[in-house]
Amino acid sequence: MIKLITIDVDGTLVTPLKRLTKKNKEAIKKAKKEGIHIALVSGRPFHSMIHLIEELDLAQKGHFTICQNGSYIYDNFTRKPMFGTHQSPKDLFIVDRMLEGFKLELSSMDDEGFYTRHKNPNFYTKMDARINKLPIKTVAYKDWPEDKDFGRFLILGSASEISRFIKNMPKALKENYYPVQTAPFLIEVMNKNTNKGYAIGQMIERLGLDMSEVMAIGNEKNDIPMLEKAGFAVAMGNAVEELKVHADFITKSNLNSGVGYAIEKLLDNGKERYF
Repeated sequence: MIKLITIDVDGTLVTPLKRLTKKNKEAIKKAKKEGIHIALVSGRPFHSMIHLIEELDLAQKGHFTICQNGSYIYDNFTRKPMFGTHQSPKDLFIVDRMLEGFKLELSSMDDEGFYTRHKNPNFYTKMDARINKLPIKTVAYKDWPEDKDFGRFLILGSASEISRFIKNMPKALKENYYPVQTAPFLIEVMNKNTNKGYAIGQMIERLGLDMSEVMAIGNEKNDIPMLEKAGFAVAMGNAVEELKVHADFITKSNLNSGVGYAIEKLLDNGKERYF
């Protein structure tokens, strides 16, 4: 029986225009009434998730938010992190050096700012800062305190340059960090041990649940670890093909309330997985 539903946000829960559909909201509300825990799972920082948490009435005990691709787990009721895996300013410097020879920029973020060393950030850096609802702050790496922590770094640039970097990705980046492409213009870099699946594993330990009791819904490559671990893996109709091969069920697209459709089928089936 499913007791926890983990839901990716962009490309999954919200429409291409970043809106919640009525069907998705009603289905999540029904799941909550059935005693199912809900966790929103995103690359976004926590502060940019609050409006969704409030609109879905998830600012309650028993519901959670996984931010920055698994780097932080927040309790929605206290609005405080329960768990985190981090990277340091030293890591930021190391990863930035790996971008030499490419027309790409590296940024980092927390809940207060979107940080870059570039005085005139490129279009993609500016766009991603807007998506995450954060002000761009220009910083020098040497000015960071050693105990400063980051959940994720963002490699930003044109689709062609991102593709060229992926084809020539430094071995050290793959061995020492967890890099994953989440948009044509973006590669996200996390702590080596961090991903959405790892974070869900930490969460169920604290809830006293088993992975067989987890339903995970996603659409992108960074959702693969989440779907691989969940007892019931659901891919969106608009999901990338690399994700669909890990799914037990493929629901409708985010434009057609695929999350709501999948949850309603679950509830109609007595909270048991289906195919």
